[in-house]
Amino acid sequence: MATAKKTAAPESGFETISAVSPDALKKGFEKFAKSMSDFADFQKSSLDAMLTSAGSLAKAVEKAASENSAFAKATYEDGVAAARAAAASKSVQEAFDIQSDYMRSAFEKGLNQFNKMADHWISTSKEVSEPLTARYGEFVEIVQSYRP
Repeated sequence: MATAKKTAAPESGFETISAVSPDALKKGFEKFAKSMSDFADFQKSSLDAMLTSAGSLAKAVEKAASENSAFAKATYEDGVAAARAAAASKSVQEAFDIQSDYMRSAFEKGLNQFNKMADHWISTSKEVSEPLTARYGEFVEIVQSYRP
């Protein structure tokens, strides 16, 4: 019985293959070739989108590093100036007031810098994800176009 099933399967498979017309085979191959071409084009466009996103991210990192180094330099200079002023003060109360003013100012500047960097990274994430989001939308459309 197991032998009969093995010999019956190729025969039904041969009948299935021989029933396919050359026109249907040609249409199927053309559809396959077109889909492969479309896929290659999609991949090329996706690579371009990745490179665009990577370029945007690199620029954003460079800008953030530049702004943070400028902030660090300004903060250091403000700290040195406050220390010199406190050292040159004539009383402990005056030194305490200078130090308090410096700390308040430094805290406010730090908070402003934090908010500035948060806004920068939020806008960067939108800019970097935009090309990839567009590619995803096109991918969904392509997949849906091949659905039966």
